[in-house]
Amino acid sequence: MPQFPHLTFVRSIVGEPRRIGRVGPHQRSEANKQNRAGHSQQLTERVTQEKADWIQDIKQRDTEGLASLDPTTIPVFLEVKPGLISSDADLRTLGIEVISEEADGFIIGSSYDELVSLSEKIQGFAYKVHGSGKVADLWSITVGDREAWKPEHVLSAELLEQWGEIDDAATYTVEVGIAFDVPIPAAPDPDKQGGETRLAKHYQALDARDEALMKRQEHFETFISHYGELTSSLVDNNDSFACEVMLTGMGLKDLVHNYPYVFEVAEKDDISLSVTATDVEVAADLTVLPPSETSVEIGVVDSGIMEGHRLLAPAIDGTRSVSYTQDASTADYVQGGGHGTKVAGRVLYPEGVSNMVSPYQLPFFLRNLRVLDKDNKLTARFPAALMEEIVGDHADLSIFNLSISSRAPFRKKHMSTWAATLDKLIHQAEVLFIISTGNTSLHSINGHLHAGRAYPDYLERPACRIANPGQSSFSLVVGSVNHASFEDHTHTSLGREDEPSPFTRYGPGIWGMVKPDVVTYGGGLVDSKFATGRVREHKTLSPELVRSTLQGGSATGRDSVGTSFATPNVTYLAGKVKELYPEEGPNLMRALIVQSARLPGDSFRNPTRLCISKFGYGIPTLDRLTDNAVNRVTFYHSGEISAEEGHLYSITIPEEVRSPEYDFEVLIEVTLAYTAEVRRTRQKTKSYLGTWLDWLPSKMGESAESFSDYALRSINGEENSYESGTRDDLDGFPWKIRRRSDYGAVKEINRNNSSLQKDWAFVRSHELSETFNLSIQGHKGWDRTKAAVPYSIVVSIEVLGEAVAVYNPIRVANQVEVTIET
Repeated sequence: MPQFPHLTFVRSIVGEPRRIGRVGPHQRSEANKQNRAGHSQQLTERVTQEKADWIQDIKQRDTEGLASLDPTTIPVFLEVKPGLISSDADLRTLGIEVISEEADGFIIGSSYDELVSLSEKIQGFAYKVHGSGKVADLWSITVGDREAWKPEHVLSAELLEQWGEIDDAATYTVEVGIAFDVPIPAAPDPDKQGGETRLAKHYQALDARDEALMKRQEHFETFISHYGELTSSLVDNNDSFACEVMLTGMGLKDLVHNYPYVFEVAEKDDISLSVTATDVEVAADLTVLPPSETSVEIGVVDSGIMEGHRLLAPAIDGTRSVSYTQDASTADYVQGGGHGTKVAGRVLYPEGVSNMVSPYQLPFFLRNLRVLDKDNKLTARFPAALMEEIVGDHADLSIFNLSISSRAPFRKKHMSTWAATLDKLIHQAEVLFIISTGNTSLHSINGHLHAGRAYPDYLERPACRIANPGQSSFSLVVGSVNHASFEDHTHTSLGREDEPSPFTRYGPGIWGMVKPDVVTYGGGLVDSKFATGRVREHKTLSPELVRSTLQGGSATGRDSVGTSFATPNVTYLAGKVKELYPEEGPNLMRALIVQSARLPGDSFRNPTRLCISKFGYGIPTLDRLTDNAVNRVTFYHSGEISAEEGHLYSITIPEEVRSPEYDFEVLIEVTLAYTAEVRRTRQKTKSYLGTWLDWLPSKMGESAESFSDYALRSINGEENSYESGTRDDLDGFPWKIRRRSDYGAVKEINRNNSSLQKDWAFVRSHELSETFNLSIQGHKGWDRTKAAVPYSIVVSIEVLGEAVAVYNPIRVANQVEVTIET
């Protein structure tokens, strides 16, 4: 049991949050209202032209040997008021299904009624007909050749670059995303009056949606069968489905130019990992004991594990191991000591075998889930579908280590199918994936150095961006830093201790999310002093790993580096949180790990956008993760919140801690973690998520009552009075990141863009108020059901530099009863 355990919040107030700084009407939309006749005429002309062009195209398809399409479904490209589809559920009142949200208010849409509804609304807008007001926010309709605008918005950057060279007769394998914008209706309360009737209608709506989804999938499969075939199963991502297909170049062009529901076509991911092998043996004279019967079990999704290895065997029940490869064996056949075996050893021995005290009791059970072949590649499986299968097959597991990624950086427009599927599984199945950022290869590093791009500058290049699926919003994503530095007469390390590993990949993540979330020690590399660009591994800079001996070699060694081996260090920490809080879900694991992390060196006090891109929130530690100290106290709470709901939390700071006669430096850290339903067809965090959350802190000198009036518009239906400007004279805490990219010490980063939001501030103890208060606020994304989403909030208060006793005084002031070990 921890000596100073984390405390739970004992007070919270629930109410309706006050919306500060609502965005008003857009000038362009207002101008359209002032010119109804002119705006309607312009749109009508474009609708008429678009319909005529589509009818002509449909007539020509048969003669050109193209697949048949529904003449009543017409692709359209619209410009609407930015943010419209995240504040209004969709464009269905205009007869438009949203296929994809693009940048700056552009929408790929599909009219499902030959543009009839759209035409009627446009005509009604001219005469102020009730229900036609949204036409003011429809700014323009693009009329013209779809071959001109669709490839740019549908294709990945790599395919777009090759688009002019596509051969009609050649065969291509690509990943395709197909939109299906029919929201799942909210379930009614069966206990309310008429609940049974509403529940019956709800089930009818679900059945109707499932039937419509099946029709959309059958329609797509029929279209593809004209040119090729599906090479994977279909993966459902709520508002879309995705798969891999093999088809001719002619079919690929027709899919991109004319298929009304396609929103993404991308090259198939190359998922393969390299493993080096210098076989530097490490002494491993250790007596190993099996985990306790109640220990957490962790799924290792990798290349298999050498289950008979004496250092691993007590933690693995081979009868529960599964191979998802074409080879039924679950052994690790990767040359050079394996890959999954090394990852598994790192979960169980995070500091290396030689640093353990004998006898050593293994901390967890491991489940061997083999997905990579003997060449360390993922072949013949669609990664997103594989993740669904694994979670479905192992519903008793709550933590998965995934040290696997694509070789290519993530695509910046839509969340990938793989990453979105991880997000869906984490939210719905309440599991946590800990995944690596991916590695920059030795070949690429040498190429950068030969070209004059020095370490670490080359890591800022687009090719060194985090690899798919490391952009996943809800996964815990791990990068690597050097654990040591090295120099002799022939070689020197690339970077010093706690600087980025030369092979790690940088953030930020998609749409400005903070990624990686954390970093830890995955090894380093050396370069020759006499010939720049001859980078290699070195035993001093390599972590100590357990090795598979199926191909020969030693049982342990220092022969491999990579973010693959940093990731299981964080998996170990997640297992420790689950051990302490077995009933908690992924959000508390994420929040506590990030709360325990700190940026290295001076970066913690003076962070920059670049250091957040390198390190995320920093290097986590077990001590801060699971325990406190006399000078540090941590509060946490896990709950659920709906859109347009606010939860207010307060921590009482006793007078002895904030007395004017003292002048201690105090660190305040806050971390919020949450998950929600997601939509792949959307861009930006606030429209990707069904509901998004943020947290709002009080100011210094602000009472709990005053902050409640500011943060909550009403409580139990009773309005709070609040006068704008009453807080202007109060000083805010000097938070490092804050809620806007132009606020805080770190510019260009907005903590609200992430589902894992940490911030911290340094203040003097006498500046603290009687209470520290914060409000968790729920905001509408695309979900109009107001379904509650889970979250965890963690707050720590620590006196720096001096062992000032604050834990017990704050605990007593907040009436939290725990057993304190002495």
